[in-house]
Amino acid sequence: MRLDTSRTASSGVKVATPAGTGGWLGALARLFTIPAEYREEVVSREGALEMLRCGDGVLDALIAAGLPCGGPSGAELFDRYDLFNLSLASGSGASVPERSIEFALRWMNGEPDSWFQPLEWRFSVELECPRLEGCGDDPAWRLATPRPEEFGGEVLMLETSPGEAERGPDWITARGSTGLGVRGRLRTRGRPGTLRSPVIRQIVEDFMAAERRWARMPEALQCEDERVLAHGVAPCISASLHLERLFRAAGFESVTRRGWILGMLDLAHAWVEVVDEDGVRKPIDPIFVLLSGYARTPHPRFAEICRGSQLNRLLPTGLPAGSRLAYHSCGGDEHVPTRRTVIRRAADTVPGAVPGTVSGTQATGRPTS
Repeated sequence: MRLDTSRTASSGVKVATPAGTGGWLGALARLFTIPAEYREEVVSREGALEMLRCGDGVLDALIAAGLPCGGPSGAELFDRYDLFNLSLASGSGASVPERSIEFALRWMNGEPDSWFQPLEWRFSVELECPRLEGCGDDPAWRLATPRPEEFGGEVLMLETSPGEAERGPDWITARGSTGLGVRGRLRTRGRPGTLRSPVIRQIVEDFMAAERRWARMPEALQCEDERVLAHGVAPCISASLHLERLFRAAGFESVTRRGWILGMLDLAHAWVEVVDEDGVRKPIDPIFVLLSGYARTPHPRFAEICRGSQLNRLLPTGLPAGSRLAYHSCGGDEHVPTRRTVIRRAADTVPGAVPGTVSGTQATGRPTS
C-alpha cells in the first residue's frame, strides 16, 4: 500500500497514513465522541474492522489521529457509538452502518402516497435477563404497549408469554416469569398534514438551519439535550426535548413521544407533537429529515412532509421522550433487559409492494435514533 507520511498524530508523533484515508480522518475530526461517563469500550479491534470495513492501515491511522480506545496496541477496544457515527460520517460507502441504513431507508425514495397507505406488520419481542448467572429472585418485566391507534392504526392481534401478563394502556407487565414475550399483528396508517402557524414553522426552520448532524448515543446522554445539541449533533430524544421546550415557551401545547421505526434495525425512536393553530396535534420529526440524507434519492417532498404529517413507518407508544421502552428487575436490582425483535410486513397493501423484514438482538434502550 502506498503511504502518505505527511500527517502528524495528535500526540505529535509522525505516523504513516495510508493513502485514501481523507474521508475517515475528516470524519474523525468532526466526530462527537461519547463522553467518558457514558463510554463502553467493549468492541474489539476485529469487531471494529468488521463494522468500518476500512482495513488495518486506516484503523491504525485513525487511532494515531485520536480515535478514542482502550486496551493494548493491536488489541484495542472501542465504543460502538463512536464507531457507528464515524462510519456514517466517513462517506466510504462500504461500512456496515452506511450500507445498512441506506437499505433500511429506501422507502423514503418512494412516492408520498406510500407513506400514508395502510400497512400490516407481524412482530415479536422477547425480553430476557442479561445476567450471566441467570435471573434473580422476584423478576419483573415491563414493555411499552404499542399504540398504532394514535396515528389511525390498530392492533389486530396481541399475545403474551406468560399469558397472564397484564396489558395496560402504557405498559405490558409480568412478574415471576423468567422473561416476557409479546407477539402480534398490527396495522399502521399515515395522514398528511401541514403546519399552519408561522411561529411553529419558524421554530422548526431555525432548528434545521443549525445544520446539526444525526448521531447515535446512549439514551441517558440524549436526555442532556442542551449539552448534546451544543456539539452540533441531534439524536431523536435531544431534538424532541429541545423543540418541546421551544413550542411551550411560544405558548403552544406540546408533548414528546416514544415509539419505534418500522422497517429499520434501529427501532427505538422519539419525536415531538405540537397543537397547531387549527387545533390539530401534529408530529414534527426533524430526525427523519436528517436521516433522509443517508437515503439514496429521497423524494423532494419528504422533508416538508415530516413537518406535520403522520407516517405509516412510525409505531407510537404513550410514553414521552426519555422513557425507556423496556424494563427488568430481579434480585433487588434493575437491569437493562436483552431484547430480541422481529418485524415483518404481514402482506402487500398495494400491487407490487415488497414485504420487508427486520430482526435484531440488542440491549433495550441503547440503539436509539
